[in-house]
Amino acid sequence: MSETLNHKLVLRIPFETNKQSEIACNSLNPDPILKSRELDVEFEIDKNTLVCKFSGTSDRVIRVAISNVIDNIKTIIECMDEFDEKKEVIFT
Repeated sequence: MSETLNHKLVLRIPFETNKQSEIACNSLNPDPILKSRELDVEFEIDKNTLVCKFSGTSDRVIRVAISNVIDNIKTIIECMDEFDEKKEVIFT
C-alpha cells in the first residue's frame, strides 16, 4: 500500500534579518528525513522569513515534524542571540 503525502502545512518564521533566516535554513537543511515515505520537509527563504513546507501522510506525522523543527529553531535562535555581535569581545 502506497501512502501519499496529502496533508500539507506551511510554517513562516520571521527573523530580524535575511542573514539570520539564511543561517536557520542552512542549519536545518542537512538533517535527513528518517521516514521519507511518510514525510517531506522543504526549507526556503523569502527575504527575512524562513518558510518551512511540510507534506505528510497524516496530521500526526506533520505535528511531530513541526515540533522537532520548532525545537531546532529555538536552539538556532538561542545560538544567534548568544554569539551575534561578539566580534568586539577580546579574550586575553
